[in-house]
Amino acid sequence: MAIWSTIRRMKQLAWQDVLYPFWKYIPNTLRRWLIWLASGKFIVGVSAVCLNEENQVLLLEHRFHGRHPWGLPGGWLARGESPFTAILREVHEETGLNAIVEDVLYADGDGARIEIVLLCRVWGEAVRIQRSEILAYRWVDPAMPGVVLHPPQAYALATVAARLQGEPAPTYPVNAREATQRMHQLRAWWHGHVEANDDVR
Repeated sequence: MAIWSTIRRMKQLAWQDVLYPFWKYIPNTLRRWLIWLASGKFIVGVSAVCLNEENQVLLLEHRFHGRHPWGLPGGWLARGESPFTAILREVHEETGLNAIVEDVLYADGDGARIEIVLLCRVWGEAVRIQRSEILAYRWVDPAMPGVVLHPPQAYALATVAARLQGEPAPTYPVNAREATQRMHQLRAWWHGHVEANDDVR
């Protein structure tokens, strides 16, 4: 911990003593590069609650998802993509469906990766799964998916189910203690240290 504290202090001193006096004279392109260099790096995952005309949700059996293969369509942001363009690309690649983004349901992470779940609508087209990554698909009632889902996806599905039933959506923790606890639970899930029946939503 002392090492990271020292590094943070060095960054602060570098900003105060070296960069700040010259910042307004630095070209914008160089500014963006310096900000990128000094900022934390993480990966961003996007997934979609895809609703059809009957308000059913599309679940996919993912070939490479290990112990809990069923989940929402999704993937990682490519360089230069926004979450919206990324999820529309992923949905089309994995299912052959064209989607429209309606809402952001979830955004959280553990400091190393960020997970964003979006609400999408799809209409009338037949699902054509991407055989290299997807084994099967099913349409399910969002209130009863019948499978264990990754916690952010489970939270997003519960939110959609509540909305469709006209009930209050699950509340999201906002204070620092709850947010930190949630971050550690997500990290434990991602590293395989949480059992399937543990409540990490």
